[in-house]
Amino acid sequence: MLVSPCYLPVRSGDCDLLLPLPRPLPTPPPAAGVPTAGSFSKRLKLLHCKRTTAVFVMQENDVRKDRAAVDKIFFLRIMRILRIMVPRVFCMETAYLALIAAMLVARTYCDIWMIQNGTMIESAIIGRSTKDFKIFLFSFIKFMPVIALVNNFLKLGLNELKLRFRERLTKKLYDRYLQGFTYYKMGNLDNRIANADQLLTQDVEKFCNSVVDLYSNLSKPLLDIALYIFKLTSAIGAQGPAIMMAYLLISGLFLTRLRRPIGKMTVTEQRYEGEYRYVNSRLITNSEEIAFYNGNMREKQTIHTTFKKLVDHLHNFIFFRFSMGFIDSIIAKYLATVVGYLVVSRPFLNLSHPRHLHSTHSELLEDYYQSGRMLLRMSQALGRIVLAGREMTRLSGFTARITELMKVLEELNAGKYERTMVSQQEKDTAEKLVLVPGSGQVINKDNVIKFDHTPLATPNGDILIRDLTFEVKSGTNVLVCGPNGCGKSSLFRVLGELWPLFGGHLTKPERGKLFYVPQRPYMTLGTLRDQVIYPDTCEEQRRKGISDQVLKEYLDNVQLGHILAREGSWDSVQDWMDVLSGGEKQRMAMARLFYHKPQFAILDECTSAVSVDVEDYIYSHCRMVGITLFTVSHRKSLWKHHEYYLHMDGRGNYEFKPITEETVEFGS
Repeated sequence: MLVSPCYLPVRSGDCDLLLPLPRPLPTPPPAAGVPTAGSFSKRLKLLHCKRTTAVFVMQENDVRKDRAAVDKIFFLRIMRILRIMVPRVFCMETAYLALIAAMLVARTYCDIWMIQNGTMIESAIIGRSTKDFKIFLFSFIKFMPVIALVNNFLKLGLNELKLRFRERLTKKLYDRYLQGFTYYKMGNLDNRIANADQLLTQDVEKFCNSVVDLYSNLSKPLLDIALYIFKLTSAIGAQGPAIMMAYLLISGLFLTRLRRPIGKMTVTEQRYEGEYRYVNSRLITNSEEIAFYNGNMREKQTIHTTFKKLVDHLHNFIFFRFSMGFIDSIIAKYLATVVGYLVVSRPFLNLSHPRHLHSTHSELLEDYYQSGRMLLRMSQALGRIVLAGREMTRLSGFTARITELMKVLEELNAGKYERTMVSQQEKDTAEKLVLVPGSGQVINKDNVIKFDHTPLATPNGDILIRDLTFEVKSGTNVLVCGPNGCGKSSLFRVLGELWPLFGGHLTKPERGKLFYVPQRPYMTLGTLRDQVIYPDTCEEQRRKGISDQVLKEYLDNVQLGHILAREGSWDSVQDWMDVLSGGEKQRMAMARLFYHKPQFAILDECTSAVSVDVEDYIYSHCRMVGITLFTVSHRKSLWKHHEYYLHMDGRGNYEFKPITEETVEFGS
């Protein structure tokens, strides 16, 4: 029996990390097809903690866990999603499903009536009966509005159902995606979903369209087959429809087997589409920096490489569908028609058949037209069912992706995330720190921030500070300094509960009583008012009793009153990310800070584009209104506004000391 080591060596970035294993484990003999302990694809699960559970995954290649095929798993997945899209028995979605079903029945009866009426019109023409011709032609004219109404009601039901399904599923997914910090965790703590925007927009739409189309494409042929079998059994006997059904079964099983790769290829196509969309959005987001670097050729190479992967896959997909289309056409259309002709001809070519022993030529012609067209429609319905299997296989691909998104959202909301690590040989194990993600305790308490023996580490496991301990009370401003990469931003992410706590105790106010002002503030879509009160709404502003005159004072305090005068109204809508300069955006963020009046504010280089006199006024005003500041800045002029400094050296050491007069004089 082998005993597992106490720690798992991994490497992330330039730092070594040892992840703890719960206890020594016996190593069972490997099963067939299961990777051995030396395989990089082996998954190692860590402790399940109360607040956050991190599942670190060691793997060399990205292996897709969810297969896309029409099987039991597919039907379980789609039933789970359908419960979201049709939440109750009595709802509008159920009503539209019933409307579509009713219109499909009406359309099938309309088809049968048109076959019979068309046969009578042709019989009257051949028999040169002007009276019968007029009677049946006027019957067709009278029924034209009914037939047109049935067809358009069917289209209305299908389009409304697609939209309602998309609305239900999109709202449900966004409720989970925007719950707490899930949207942040998906992009920063978890690496299973690379392109959430692709899944939430295009894949959801394609899935809903595919489900509704499949419902229509299966219901109508099944109904046609049932009615045509009933009509044909009385006309040519039960043997003919039975032969057609046997053909359906055999050809359907054969084609379903051939179409199995379509589901996997659909999943791959959507993943490549998401990657291509992502590299294009990066170019738009970072266009200024890329322009300064003259990086257009390098970005073009990246986009071309990503696009080539998509194009190559689509070429393969097109040729595969060409091959399958050829086989589908032969088996599902033309051979089905041949079988239909063979079946319908039996009573007519068999001269001893009792049905037509004494029939006239006109009766034979009329009977053939009705039976032949019904059987032809039945064979076409059988062909559509066989072809619907292809759409079902494609639907399985979308279902797998939507299910994967739902699974990741549920786990992130439950505090569980997965990351991919790469193993490395263990070095200096005595110096390593045992990390258990989520094992720390967060205590909510007003007017104090206290780190008590808390390791500062990234979600990847990079240890920045082994044991961080300091306490700050309201009214005591702290200046945070140190080289790039020392852990300043990481400290604030832990403080904002964006990152898990790896141990110790963190005492802090609730999230709403902390406010973060970054170097490049976020300007939301909306009005000028929205920029000041974000993330509040107008209703929340009114509930707080803050008037527009007070908002104007906030703008005047940061020397932005001219913007209100220029726009003329608080309800003016602009693209504020482009309209405001860098310094104006930083001052707008400070006006936002004055509006919210939190207990503590984190200022991360947020006055780098602001003049010294405006900066001095902002810090004095924060002290006057009782906002305690954590400031990250390299400006020496700010030392006089702080009582303590927290210095991190980037090598795991820190010092937390009061700022004396000598320190201020030295800094200035």
